[in-house]
Amino acid sequence: MEDFKKALTGALGRKYIDSIVEQVINSPARFADLYALTKHEDEKIAWRATWACEKLSIELPSLLMDLREELMQRSMQCPHGGIRRLLLNAILHLPVLEPINVPFLDFCLNGMLSPAESVAGQAVCMKLAYALCLKEPELMSELQAYLENMEPEYYTAAVQCTRNNILKKIRK
Repeated sequence: MEDFKKALTGALGRKYIDSIVEQVINSPARFADLYALTKHEDEKIAWRATWACEKLSIELPSLLMDLREELMQRSMQCPHGGIRRLLLNAILHLPVLEPINVPFLDFCLNGMLSPAESVAGQAVCMKLAYALCLKEPELMSELQAYLENMEPEYYTAAVQCTRNNILKKIRK
């Protein structure tokens, strides 16, 4: 763990994160050490470790599957926007399990509309809400109503684009 901690505290860029991800892919037993650092008291270390875990959710999602519910809970309670966005992205890359986590769906519905949420956070909340509603089709009309009733002028082009893409998928 100390080598990960040291790597995460220094000057850091994508190549360093990719190196950490590669180390975990080559030795999955090291994942527990990296994941523990996502909860580190030093926000910079926690953020960077979460960034690596988000990349692992794409490369080796099996490492995070058993943590899915914990990741949802942490994202709903996380005060740091950057860490929250990375947690949400990691969840987005994992398969949706049934039954869906309804409090998490509510969180996503609120997050996609919240002006306090970052643009990227709003967009990923929309994508997650859609993914969850795919598993519970009777909720899709509720999501559609939320999206159709959004006032586009209050949202950035990126959020509007995500909204429009999801509405196209729903209407098919």
